[in-house]
Amino acid sequence: MCGIAGMYTFKSADLQPNYFKWCLTTMHHRGPDAQDIWDNGKNYITAFARLAIRDLSPNGNQPMLSDCGKYSISFNGEIYNTEVLAQLLLPYRSVFKSTSDTELLLYALMHLGADKTLEITDGIFAFAFYDIAKNKLILARDRVGVKPLYIGTSSDGIVYSSQYDHIINHSFCKDQPFDENVVASYLSLGYMPENSGVIKNTKLLPHGYYYVVENGTVQAYCYYSYTASSLSNQHAINVDDVIDESVNSQLVSDVAIGTFMSGGVDSTLVSYFANRHTHLKSFTIGVTGSSMDESAAAAEFAHRFKTNHFCKNISAGDLLALLSDNAKAFSEPFADFSSLPTLMLSGFAKEQVTVALSGDGGDELFWGYPRNRKALSFIPYYQKPLWARRAALLKTKINNRSAVELVRHWSQAGFMEYYYSTLSITGAIKWLPQICKAQPADAFFYAENKTLFKSKTHDTSELMALIRKLEVDIHLQRILIKVDRVSMYHSLEVRVPLLSNAMLQHSLLYSYNDCIKDNAGKMNLKESLISKTSRELVMRPKKGFTIPMDEWMRKELKQEVTEKIMNMPSGLSYMFHKNKLQQLLDAHMSGAENCSWFIWAIYSLVIWDATHRNKI
Repeated sequence: MCGIAGMYTFKSADLQPNYFKWCLTTMHHRGPDAQDIWDNGKNYITAFARLAIRDLSPNGNQPMLSDCGKYSISFNGEIYNTEVLAQLLLPYRSVFKSTSDTELLLYALMHLGADKTLEITDGIFAFAFYDIAKNKLILARDRVGVKPLYIGTSSDGIVYSSQYDHIINHSFCKDQPFDENVVASYLSLGYMPENSGVIKNTKLLPHGYYYVVENGTVQAYCYYSYTASSLSNQHAINVDDVIDESVNSQLVSDVAIGTFMSGGVDSTLVSYFANRHTHLKSFTIGVTGSSMDESAAAAEFAHRFKTNHFCKNISAGDLLALLSDNAKAFSEPFADFSSLPTLMLSGFAKEQVTVALSGDGGDELFWGYPRNRKALSFIPYYQKPLWARRAALLKTKINNRSAVELVRHWSQAGFMEYYYSTLSITGAIKWLPQICKAQPADAFFYAENKTLFKSKTHDTSELMALIRKLEVDIHLQRILIKVDRVSMYHSLEVRVPLLSNAMLQHSLLYSYNDCIKDNAGKMNLKESLISKTSRELVMRPKKGFTIPMDEWMRKELKQEVTEKIMNMPSGLSYMFHKNKLQQLLDAHMSGAENCSWFIWAIYSLVIWDATHRNKI
């Protein structure tokens, strides 16, 4: 796992080597083991910072050139099915200089082409592949967006990096203004949606896409899209077999490897299968004095599975001390404060391992969130004409539906619009229209799915499959951003076996009826874990550590948050109604409402602006 940066100019110009030396310095945490820069002497330069995982020798260093000297690659990530690539490359070559996945990817792109290589590659990645003779650059991200690749464009060329601060401080983009509609989107979703940036002419390359830069043009191509349907109800392959295969393939490493094990279903299953293949270390954090602490459950699972388990007990105040590191870890605006315990866990795990497996993805693939089940109950409303739906909604007042929830359903044009609104952070639906002067732009994948949905019926199965696709394309991105940034801040590679190619394909064999049973989601995964432990242990109510951000903002952080928000610089404040900002703070500080999520989003934007903009 590493960091990459580079620039392709449309005109012969200064390649700014000193700028990319700065990029390497500021992403040293992403690649502390080796750094280098290569350019073609004309219009292309690429920089690479290495976190050595496979083939620790200099043979695995990058930017890597082909033997013929005609191709270059800078690659951040891991390829798990390297044996498949090696087999396909036999007609072209059978001897390699290294055992790194980078070299195999380089020659696969050379000989098989981008489309074929991306079709068969199983991994997490962002790469820049350059054809020197054709002056052609290919930029690509993995299927679900585990690894980042930010892009900035201008009439002079294109700049790319694993970090957003490298884009917004580059000469191509540093003078660009805010995109106010994307700022509003960030405040709604809690992260900056793909294919957009809060600074104009910048973006996060969408997952499942690649760009071709050639002859002064930039063309986008989609090579993978998670489908909005279920393929079959016939499960020819047991989910255990697929998880086992995915986990085993992701244990490849020349450095120490472990797992995150929170006590929840997904990370525990991953730990179980990983420990079948190698006796590994599992890590969790416990929260002293918290009723939400799940470290005891993690310890019980670890005891049953016989992993070498490590738990770090902390207080909520220990997380408060991480605010400065948290701000540094995110070079883009990010508003999910659950990053704090993940940051703590990553630092704890890094003390003993360089790679960790996580359980991310299970909720998105198998309808694991409570909002999935809630949406299922509302589908009958959205199968009615609008007038009939509103009449039915009026009757729900007697069932203690909140006013906000009633308004949400009353005002939505259809089911998809309603579900997209459920992906907003808490407080955004009420406060965003009052506080922000701009309307939020639709997230890229929401707009894509709206186009797709026009041809769909309102069948319950199709709507539930659409929910799953929205979770993968939109909400999962917030999770993956969080985990990548805080883990790489500690030079820790995190892999996600539940999002392997095989798991993505296998998940399509399930309909919502297979996973939602007795008002519980992802029951296929739960039943798998029950068969290895006990129903009582697996089905006990999930706690999930909750950061007391609401109380921090009323006490320890009150002055800091209030001053930063109410005295934000003019370059930000023009987008907000100041009197409404004060009303928001008053509502929270008085205890009348819990607005901590939305306040944190605004506060994080201000801190990001001060920390990461105008660095040079």
